[in-house]
Amino acid sequence: MPVLVASPYHQPLDPMEARAQKPYPPLGTLVTAEELRARGHEVVVYDPMFCRDVDTFAEALRGWRPSQVAIVADPHSVPVKMCLTSMREAARRMVSLAREAGAEVLVAGPDPTDHPEAYAGATVVHGEHDQAVIDWVEGRSPGAARRDLDLLPWPTLGDVDLGEYRRRWRQKHGLWELNLSTARGCPYRCNWCAKPTWGRSYNVLSPGRAAATVEWARSFAPDRLWFTDDIFAIKPAWLAEFRRLIEPRRIPFRCNTRADLVREGAYVDDLAASGCVEVWMGAESGSDRVLAAMDKDQTRDDIATATRRLHEAGIRVGFFLQLGYPGETYDDVHATLSMVRELRPDEIGVSVSYPLPGTGFYANVREQMGRENWASAMDNEVLFEASYPQGFYDSVRELLRAEHAWLTWRPSLGARRAATLPYHALRWPLHRGRVAVLGGRRG
Repeated sequence: MPVLVASPYHQPLDPMEARAQKPYPPLGTLVTAEELRARGHEVVVYDPMFCRDVDTFAEALRGWRPSQVAIVADPHSVPVKMCLTSMREAARRMVSLAREAGAEVLVAGPDPTDHPEAYAGATVVHGEHDQAVIDWVEGRSPGAARRDLDLLPWPTLGDVDLGEYRRRWRQKHGLWELNLSTARGCPYRCNWCAKPTWGRSYNVLSPGRAAATVEWARSFAPDRLWFTDDIFAIKPAWLAEFRRLIEPRRIPFRCNTRADLVREGAYVDDLAASGCVEVWMGAESGSDRVLAAMDKDQTRDDIATATRRLHEAGIRVGFFLQLGYPGETYDDVHATLSMVRELRPDEIGVSVSYPLPGTGFYANVREQMGRENWASAMDNEVLFEASYPQGFYDSVRELLRAEHAWLTWRPSLGARRAATLPYHALRWPLHRGRVAVLGGRRG
C-alpha cells in the first residue's frame, strides 16, 4: 500500500487568498513526496488547493487505501505560516478521516509545531520535517534536520494540477508566476516574526544549484518566478555568483529582502541583472521608535535609501506595513502615512500586528489575548489590547490604500486600476475623519 503525502491547504477556505487568486504549488509537500520516492517508497500525493471542503480527501483515501498518511503543510507558504484556524480545522478533519480509514498519520508544519495538542491521533513533527517524515515512514526515530539543501530533489510538479494553477493566475493577472525556494530560515531577530520550522537558522542552495533550479523551472514556461525565501540572497557574494550564472538566461522574478541589504548600489545592480523586477521589503513602520521596539535593526532612512536605489535600477518596490504594534502612538501611525506619501512604493500590503507563538511579541501580549489566530489570511482583527479600537486600524488601512492608489496611479497601469480611483476618492475623506476622531479618543 502506498504512502499518501498530503497538503492541508484549501484555498477556498481562505477567503482573502481565494479572492487574490495567486495559488502556488506546495513546494515543501512535493519535495517530501519526491524524497520518499527516491528511497524506493510508493507515494501518492493529495493537493486540495482548489477543493472547497475535505470530502475529496475521503474519496482519495478510499481510492488509494494508504497505510501511512503524512499531512505536510508547506512551510514556504505565507498563509500556512499564519497558522490559520480554518486550515487547522481542515487538517484535523483530515487526520480523523485517515485514522478512520485505518492509516497511521503524521502531521507537520508551523501550526502542529505551535499547537501539537490540537492534533490528537497523529504523530506530530516539531520544526523541520524532511528527515522526520522519512524516518517515520521507515520506522525510525527522527534524525537530524537536513542542512545541505543541494541534496534535496526538485518537487514533482506533475503531482498537482499545474494547468489549473496556470489557468487561474492568467485569468486573474494576465501572467503565471511559479514559486521557487533557494533558502530556508532567517537569521534576523525581528521579535514579531515566527520561526516555528527553521528557527533562526539559515541554509541556502549553492549559487550553482539555485541557477540550475531556475533552469529547471524554465521547462514549465512560467512568465515570472516568486522566490519564497524569507530573505532572498542575504550574502552579496552569493548574489554576485548567481548573477554570473543566470544572467544569460534569466527569468523575471520577485523576491523578499530587507532595506539594510539593498542600501548598496552593487547589490541592487546584481539583483536587476539577475532578473529581479520586484522586491518586497518589511518596511513595517515609518517610525524609528516602533522599528526599534520590533528589533527590526533598520531605520526609516534605510528604507528610503533602499527604495530610491531599487527604483533607480528599474525594480518595483512593495512595502509590508504593520499597524498596532504595542506602544504605537498616533504620531507613529502618521509617520507611516508620511513615509508612504514620501517614498511612493509601487505596492503596499497593510495588516495589523499579528502575535504568533514562539515570538517575543506573543509572550508580551499573551495575557491580553482572547484567541490566538485569524480564521483566514489577513483578517486584520486585533487579537490583543491595542492602543486604539479596531475601527481606527481599519480606517488607517483604508486611508493608506486610498492615498497610495492616488499617489502611484499612472495611465500605464491600465483601466482596471483607474476604475478604483473614484472608490478611493469617495472614501478618502471618510477615513481621514475617522482616523482623527478615533485616534483622538485614546491618543
